[in-house]
Amino acid sequence: VHGYIEIPDRIMDIIDTPHFQRLRHLHQLGTSYWVFPGATHKRFEHSIGVMHLAKKLLTKLAHRQPKLKVTEDEIFCVSTAGLLHDLGHGPFSHVFDHEFIPSITHCKFRHEDMSVKLIKDLFETNEIDIKPEHLELIQ
Repeated sequence: VHGYIEIPDRIMDIIDTPHFQRLRHLHQLGTSYWVFPGATHKRFEHSIGVMHLAKKLLTKLAHRQPKLKVTEDEIFCVSTAGLLHDLGHGPFSHVFDHEFIPSITHCKFRHEDMSVKLIKDLFETNEIDIKPEHLELIQ
């Protein structure tokens, strides 16, 4: 869809973590692939596409509106936020959030909250250097 997507080394370090690689096994469309066998889009490639579009958007914004003084660090943070926005999803997508987890814990579960926790853990566990203010922006 987007052609060749360049992935900077800093982003590649994040993609190479077990935290992100698990998205290769999570269906974007939840249980739809059982009914529609061609619906095999995974969260892995979806997240790489979101990263690409976020980077493209901020780069164009920086170019077209130089008064904003968008920095390379901000482009990295927004691109990384796009890459990791679905990190907290479980199997079967939103069915996991709205049906499975509440049925066994009787608690509300939001994959967005889990994404925030997993993003922090991804950087800590894999010893990827990041400034605290950048981590906050990404989360």
